[in-house]
Amino acid sequence: MPEAELVSGKALWGVICGTYALPSDEVVGAELQAATILRTGIRVYRTPTPGDYDTWAKSSKVAQTEKNFVKKISEKLNLCASQSWEVFQLFLVNEYSGSEAALAEVLSSQRDQEAFLDHLLRFYMADRLYLLRCLRHIVASTADPLHPYQSLFRDFLRDVLDKDGGLGESVVQQVLGLSKQEIPQPTSPLWLAHHLAELQEGLATLLVYYSSTTITPPPSTFISLLHLIQGNGPGGRVEVQEQLRDTHTSLLAALDATHALLLVLAVTPDTPTSGHSLCEKEWIEKVEPVMGGLGSRPAHLAPLLAWCVLQLRSPHPPTPHVYHKLAQRALTGNVFGYLQEALDCPAIKGDALVLGVASSVVYSLVCAAASCLTLDNLPCLTSLAKTCLAQDPPAQLFWSEEGGGAGLLLPQALELFPHEPEPLLSLSTALAKASTYSCNKVVELLSELPSLTCLMNEANCQLIGIQKGDGQCRATAAITLMPTVTVPRDTRGALLSLTAGSMVVSWHFNVSGWQVLLSCISTLDQQVSSGVNVVEPRTMKTACLTLRLLASVLATVPSHLPALVHFTHQTLALLRRVSQVWRPPGELVAAMMEMLAEAAAERPTQVWNELEGNQLLPSLPLTASGSQQSRGGEQHYQAGRLRALVCGEEAAAGSYPILTAYTRLLTAAIKGGVAGASVRGGVVFLAREVAGPLLRWCFKSQEERDSVLHATLAPLHHTLQHSSVDPELRDLVVRQLVDQSSAGQTLLWVVVGGAGLEATLSHPTHSPASINARRLTRTAQMALSILHRVVGEESSIDGLSQLLRATPSPRTGLAAGVTGAGAGAGTSSNPPHLALTVALYAHHRLNPRLTYLALRTLTRFAQKLEVPLVACLGGEAEGVRDALLRRLDSPIEDVGVKVALLRLLTAATTRQQGLTNAFLTPPHKLLAPLVSLVAPMKRNEAGQEVQLAVVELVDALWSEKYSTAIQHLHNNKHFWSNLVHPLVNQQPGEVRDAIVCHTLRVLARQLFLSDTKPTTALKGAVDQLCEQAILSKWSKHVVGNVKMSGGELVGAWRDLLGIMVARAGAWLTDTLKVKLAKDVLGALHNQLESDSSNEELTTLLAELYLLLVRHCGKLLAQNSEFFGETSQLLVWLQGAVMVTSPHCQMLLLAAALTVLTLSHPSQEECEQLVCASASLAHQHGRLAGVGSRACTSPSTLALATAVLHQCLLQCPPDANHLRPILGPVVPALLHSTDIYIKSGDEEVVGELLSLLATLSQIPHLSEELLAGSLCSTLTLIIPPSKTLLLSKVVWGLVWRVKEEGVGGVEGGVNVAAVHLPALCESLSAPHRQPGLALATAALTAALAPHVSLWMVLHAESQTQLTAAVTRCIHLTTHLLCLPRVVQLELRGGGENKSSSTTSEGGAIGAITPAIISVLNSMLQVLSACLSALCCLGPDLTDLLCGAGPDVAAWTLFFHPSFRRVAVPDPNAQPSLASLTSVLELYDSHASKESRGVSPCRSGAPEVSLCVRMLARCAEQALLLLLTQCSLTLMSPDIPPRDALRVRHGLADEMNSFFTRWLGRRLAVSPLPSTSAAASGGTGSAHMDIKYLRLAQQLVGRLSATK
Repeated sequence: MPEAELVSGKALWGVICGTYALPSDEVVGAELQAATILRTGIRVYRTPTPGDYDTWAKSSKVAQTEKNFVKKISEKLNLCASQSWEVFQLFLVNEYSGSEAALAEVLSSQRDQEAFLDHLLRFYMADRLYLLRCLRHIVASTADPLHPYQSLFRDFLRDVLDKDGGLGESVVQQVLGLSKQEIPQPTSPLWLAHHLAELQEGLATLLVYYSSTTITPPPSTFISLLHLIQGNGPGGRVEVQEQLRDTHTSLLAALDATHALLLVLAVTPDTPTSGHSLCEKEWIEKVEPVMGGLGSRPAHLAPLLAWCVLQLRSPHPPTPHVYHKLAQRALTGNVFGYLQEALDCPAIKGDALVLGVASSVVYSLVCAAASCLTLDNLPCLTSLAKTCLAQDPPAQLFWSEEGGGAGLLLPQALELFPHEPEPLLSLSTALAKASTYSCNKVVELLSELPSLTCLMNEANCQLIGIQKGDGQCRATAAITLMPTVTVPRDTRGALLSLTAGSMVVSWHFNVSGWQVLLSCISTLDQQVSSGVNVVEPRTMKTACLTLRLLASVLATVPSHLPALVHFTHQTLALLRRVSQVWRPPGELVAAMMEMLAEAAAERPTQVWNELEGNQLLPSLPLTASGSQQSRGGEQHYQAGRLRALVCGEEAAAGSYPILTAYTRLLTAAIKGGVAGASVRGGVVFLAREVAGPLLRWCFKSQEERDSVLHATLAPLHHTLQHSSVDPELRDLVVRQLVDQSSAGQTLLWVVVGGAGLEATLSHPTHSPASINARRLTRTAQMALSILHRVVGEESSIDGLSQLLRATPSPRTGLAAGVTGAGAGAGTSSNPPHLALTVALYAHHRLNPRLTYLALRTLTRFAQKLEVPLVACLGGEAEGVRDALLRRLDSPIEDVGVKVALLRLLTAATTRQQGLTNAFLTPPHKLLAPLVSLVAPMKRNEAGQEVQLAVVELVDALWSEKYSTAIQHLHNNKHFWSNLVHPLVNQQPGEVRDAIVCHTLRVLARQLFLSDTKPTTALKGAVDQLCEQAILSKWSKHVVGNVKMSGGELVGAWRDLLGIMVARAGAWLTDTLKVKLAKDVLGALHNQLESDSSNEELTTLLAELYLLLVRHCGKLLAQNSEFFGETSQLLVWLQGAVMVTSPHCQMLLLAAALTVLTLSHPSQEECEQLVCASASLAHQHGRLAGVGSRACTSPSTLALATAVLHQCLLQCPPDANHLRPILGPVVPALLHSTDIYIKSGDEEVVGELLSLLATLSQIPHLSEELLAGSLCSTLTLIIPPSKTLLLSKVVWGLVWRVKEEGVGGVEGGVNVAAVHLPALCESLSAPHRQPGLALATAALTAALAPHVSLWMVLHAESQTQLTAAVTRCIHLTTHLLCLPRVVQLELRGGGENKSSSTTSEGGAIGAITPAIISVLNSMLQVLSACLSALCCLGPDLTDLLCGAGPDVAAWTLFFHPSFRRVAVPDPNAQPSLASLTSVLELYDSHASKESRGVSPCRSGAPEVSLCVRMLARCAEQALLLLLTQCSLTLMSPDIPPRDALRVRHGLADEMNSFFTRWLGRRLAVSPLPSTSAAASGGTGSAHMDIKYLRLAQQLVGRLSATK
């Protein structure tokens, strides 16, 4: 049979005990299945044998250094080599607190090995104890229906531990083996303590096993156990006795008590003797000799009495006189006193289960003894019975068996009540504490008593008739005994005693005991209010007992409070009376506060409202703490008389019942949200006057000190915990807690003391050190929670720096323990940083709650401290790190600890990079557990909590760019699949949205950072996520339920989709993109339609929608419903404009504008969009304003205007049917234009003017768009310097003049006159202001048909604009041939010198696309200028064919010569050569495009201009050239010589042009009449051949000499 593998008892105890954390059933079940050695127990450990080490060393594959060390371990532990190696491994995993580097030094250093081996020995001995404790806990929990693992333990006990019913015998053999175990020499006190503890644990396990099961130990087992008690008991061997010390006294007492109780249980003296195996003659003969020798030690007495009682209860005992004699020996030896000590033994009293079993055993023995022995005059019997009855099983027996239970104590107690109230009230108090059933029976009993015993005074004696002889009496009249209790007339009674002037009578009538008790309290109230110096002791004692009974009842069954409300009111009234006494009686005050504390736990407001203003209690008015700073508020603080009671009397006596009860009362108020002056005063009282000096006070015992310390810290903890507490009060408490001279010092002592408790907790459980450590653990847990909250308070920043360096030395911490004058105040000369002290809690394994709170506190330190946290840890940093990483990787570790550690690392990534790097050195120690934890197998709450903490940390690592960690995780083949596992394999709602959020963020960041092809693991994970079904369900969840999802999830979804669409579009199919966009659009509809829309969510959805539209707008436009949904979105946006943020509106409008730009909606769709966008533009235009009067933003209006403008551009030319929709928009646009031009928002004004210019093309739209109105509205408000805005105004006038004709001329002329300098300047620099130059040329062309009226209205503008247009043709043509000059000037270069263009151009570099765009714009300006001059001149047909044209009426725009004019001369009139330069420009570009060669003089052009526009310019230039030449030749003012020069120049210039394009013969031109359309248009891209031939003929005729 293979050897069982060892498990750590300590680690197993931490999993199954359920004291501090509750692991899942799966974890507990897995640990139990691996812990089959529990059946064998400590017998599994084998001592070394000869050759044992050599055999193991040969088969082991460890290093020789480790083998040598294992040999030393085997010698130290007296354990075989293989198990020594296993124990060594368990020690490293579960106990070792150093780092791996320190371990290597230990193994190589002889000096350090001895201390290491001692530590290992302590772990081994404690682990054996924990194995026994685990077995006892499992056995006990199978009978507890409230235990969370009862079913697991029951199955494990049935199927593994007690499979064949031999568990009890196995434990007996372990105990017998321990009793015979060889004692090592020399024997250390620690080994001896653990040896005694193992014996006690084994006996306690048997006690629990036999009591919780139906199994009875066989007689042979009983005899074996009985033999152990002989002499000095199981620990009484001579070799053991020689080594005992004073520290072992409590261990021996616990061992003897457990053994004695086990033997009593085995005897079962209260069971029927018929069939009892120990009543058989065979076994009696074997047991009697042993029993006869017992009695020399107190531990012998209980088994001896049980044996005698069992035999005496037998129908025919063989020798009854012998048993009576032996029983008398036990009674004379004070057996009941010993049993009382046994129940008070810490090993029994400290374990609730063992105490319950022991109480049942003792009470059964007492009841059985009472049935066959005379137990009178035994004072300790009553006390013992009451101790037992405070537990549930004896209380059940008490109420169920009248003869053996209640009949033993109750009749006498009832007979003397209330003359002697203590028996009944103390008994009732004990029973009320036992259980709910027992408490209800107590309430029922006191509700109707059968008799009432009272001391009758002399006056009442006159009303009593006494019957002589039988001691009976009768009430001759109604007798008032108490304020509310009256004896009816003719009531009979029994005369108990008779003295001079008084008698004690027991009246037989039904009376409410509660009424009697209430009368006692009321009587005491009357005595106090009457001003007597000393109240009657009997009355006060009765009141105190009553109040303690009430406290027990309310503590067990709080629902009885309404029935006992009169007691509450009477107690409050009595407390008010007592508070006015100079020195209130402490016992009474403590009892009242204890009762009120239980009442306040149920009804805190009602109790504290009555306590408000009580002079006994401290007080701090609200006005003091709420309206002033804390220092000023404290001057209104009053301590009340409570200070003298607590800080004076109780501190001197060393007992603190008042303080303990008051803290519970105050805690109930804080939990209940009561915020009166008395509550605030009480908190300040504890923080200032109790918590600070507490450790310097006297205490009767260390247990008293620990309980008072815990009770004092509890209200302070709840004050910081509850958000309803007044902030100023919280600040007062925080300042005290960070003050090292006050409560801060106490807090530090507790924290420091708790840091070293782990080693003490490993001591035997019933040793004084271990008991104290368990108590302090609870207090340290609260202190850590307080520290965590103190560090988180803003008001603690100032004092926190001093507190961090005021840490007491660990050697003098609270764990050292004092019982007299309190702990000393000395501190180490170089104290450690508080952060290090807190970090040492990482080694606490028995109480993971301590580690959890410590990690949370360290997280706060990481967020608050300005110094590196890793530096505060000093040399312990590596040990703490390794311990935490081992716990993170442990499958049985508490979930809360793992989560807290991950949250600490997450917080450290931003502010404590050194700590994060320490955990990442090397990275696999931290990141390997993360990979496995990121996709937990369990889908329960705990699993998701861990997963959330993991993805938060991973997200933080990516966010803060920890490249090493990122690269390690990125290259892990399982990381990405584990990360997306919840999204791929679980449904929305099954996984937390926060987990989804962080997962999406990590994916988005990694995809954004990936410059190369993604790894196979990442690609596979994203491929799974991007499956249409998966991504669609998450899209529906995220954007379909945005109110539940939250802003962070939607934001993460936006980031991921944005990266995937922009950088990895292949992952998303077109269908999926459209589906995602539709989901977002639907969510936007819901948000805007909802009455309670979330602004943040709407904005995020709008951002996501705009992102998708930009990348798949054309796909969306293919959907027939999309434009309708967009229109509806704009309609809803109009309805929610006042509740939607401007940014969100801009995003939605930008998305609509993007769709319109990328697509071409149908006429019907376009009209829908026009309606929606027009309403939006109208609304925003009306809401326009400046400053606080603005109800919209300029940018929002600009986008709304742009959307409407784009819709109009997409509409067909005939838009007259839209006039009813667009008409109301015009006034709003003009209104907003006037506002924003004054505020200087040029961008929105530009959009408004562009839209107005477009609307100007629609006839009869609005009277405000007439040329005159438009001019008067906009002309004067547009500054000339704003050329872009001016150009849009000019365009509006252009369209109106064309539409209105003569009626619009005046408006156009007014614009030209007002802005004449700006218009002329734009024409003089068309490369700088191409927009305004184009608009000016168009305006000139629009006014040309009405030149006469123009001349009349403003001749100067006509003259200057005509001249400027002429010069613009010359300048533009020249600049188009020199693009590098344009680039140089636009970049701020020197003057326009063509001579320097070559050298300058070389320095400039290549022509940029922006310059090419400017050149094409200049080409449009050139075309507009040529068109304007053509309109200003005569029609060529009329000129050549008309009847006597008036040549003098027309103006020559160009000088009648072909001499080229220098460009820099602004005053020179351009010649006809400027027009031929246009033809040459066309010739150069058109020839380059068609033939690949350039026949022009100037060489090949550097840029390619729009040939279509060049052809148009060439046609216009040719027409204008013919017109100007004809006017020149027909003018009588031209000298003949000049006319001849014109003819020759025309012929020379044009013949070469025509020759290149038409050839010398009339053949078809090599250029086609039509060619491929240029970008943006259709039709021919070159000059028409027929047009050229006609022009050739006209040139030939004009150039011919007459």
